[in-house]
Amino acid sequence: MPTFCGNCGGKLEAGAKFCAQCGQTVPNAQAPVAAPPVASAPAAGGGAIKVIVVILAVIAFIMVLAAGSCFYIGYRIKKRAHEFAGNYAPYHGKRDACALVTKAELSQAFGMPVASVTRGGDSNCQFLFPGNPSRQVAINVTWEGGAMVMKLTHGAMKQVSAGMDTFTPVPGLGDEAYVEPMGSGLMIRKGDVMVNIDLRLAGNDADAAKKIGANIAGRL
Repeated sequence: MPTFCGNCGGKLEAGAKFCAQCGQTVPNAQAPVAAPPVASAPAAGGGAIKVIVVILAVIAFIMVLAAGSCFYIGYRIKKRAHEFAGNYAPYHGKRDACALVTKAELSQAFGMPVASVTRGGDSNCQFLFPGNPSRQVAINVTWEGGAMVMKLTHGAMKQVSAGMDTFTPVPGLGDEAYVEPMGSGLMIRKGDVMVNIDLRLAGNDADAAKKIGANIAGRL
């Protein structure tokens, strides 16, 4: 829209500060309008970085959730084990797996002398026979929670064998005893203690294991 000089009426050019005809100063002359700033282009790879950050945040959340779930499951299992163990008498004697059976008793049961005994802490003892270093009887003891371990082991084997009970009960031995599948071992429970006699390297002689098992149960 054209404007005119207020002094002489002459036509003013757009943005003029003085009248071209009379030289009068043009009041409220408009300053030149600056061009709008050009928006800078987003940094290369900015979108990819945002995606990576979101993915890392999701992974971190899943890890925290998984850790919390594992903690809760562990707590429930531990609590259940304590409740289960409360139904069985705890063991208060000396914890020494090698003291549960003597070399003479084991030699007599298996019909061969014991060459040496190897101790693996208070829960494991290995009796080695002469002539063949791999021929041995291993005794493993669970001093606490043995009742729960025996129950879980027995149940797991039934699952593996499609519901068939491959454990053979041995009455009159401790509170509970089973010959393991194919005579590979003997499990004995007395109170909350479980003893496993591993026979896999001793010819799977379940009858010999029952003899020493009676001595072990009497000492628990």
